[in-house]
Amino acid sequence: MRLDRQSAFLWQAQGKEHMLLSVQYSGGSDEFAWVIPVESRPEVTVEKGAPFTELRRATELLPPVMRGMEAGGGSKGASVDRGVTVLEQKEEGPYNIAVLSATSGGGLYEWLKTNQFAVSKNARGQLDYYIGRKYVFVAARIRNAARTNEKVSSRLRSGTIAPMHLTFAARHLSYPLKMTAVNPGLSEMEIYVAGDTWAQDKVLKHVNSAPSNLDEVRLPRGVRVQTFQLNPAGGGAFAVSGPPGLANPRGNFPTLARLLPKGGKLTKYNGVLGDTQRQNDLVFAAVSGGGAQ
Repeated sequence: MRLDRQSAFLWQAQGKEHMLLSVQYSGGSDEFAWVIPVESRPEVTVEKGAPFTELRRATELLPPVMRGMEAGGGSKGASVDRGVTVLEQKEEGPYNIAVLSATSGGGLYEWLKTNQFAVSKNARGQLDYYIGRKYVFVAARIRNAARTNEKVSSRLRSGTIAPMHLTFAARHLSYPLKMTAVNPGLSEMEIYVAGDTWAQDKVLKHVNSAPSNLDEVRLPRGVRVQTFQLNPAGGGAFAVSGPPGLANPRGNFPTLARLLPKGGKLTKYNGVLGDTQRQNDLVFAAVSGGGAQ
């Protein structure tokens, strides 16, 4: 399996981080497994609409400027196996989803393997890293009934499979980039962050509120940063301003209008990164009123 593209959309509301996630994988749907570490136990849903299609359209620049899990009914109890606590397990959309906590990366790796989440052996070190930070894990795979569905497989290969929406208490608006380093080779990254974020060249001025590990704030070399402004124009439309050459300075964005009814600042981070460039998480801002439990 190869992680061809990872897409994320992050924003905060009422002291919580919202993280929309979508991936594009090469390989069969029966080999697909996805483990997402987060600061606290999340609510996990499958997002409706086409948020990443709309985000790409809102931030598209014209060429001259473009330089450059089977669930058993949705159990919400907690069972423990190999030091792994199953906080929740359910089916939603094309996914089998498990929300997990663990005491060791080895135990969590064995649980994932036993329960048909085919993660790489390279994941053990990263799992230990997040366990040491007391993170919770969301594991997802294509549910058995959908594994032979060619439409699901096609959407996984094309990156158009339904995105997951994670909502959780957090200290900082962040993206667990380090976890994706278990997939070797080049991977396209696109991350959209709504709201005010730390300017990468001014992070030291925010030392009182920034994460203690400032390496997590610095962007990997080769990541392009572009800033846009979404201004509500009524009826699910936004007027978009940003770099010269916007392809769609005004348009209908119904999913974005539902998620961000007031619009606001939108920063796009994108680039093609090797696994050695994905060794640190990305932290973008403190979550107002937040705090992992």
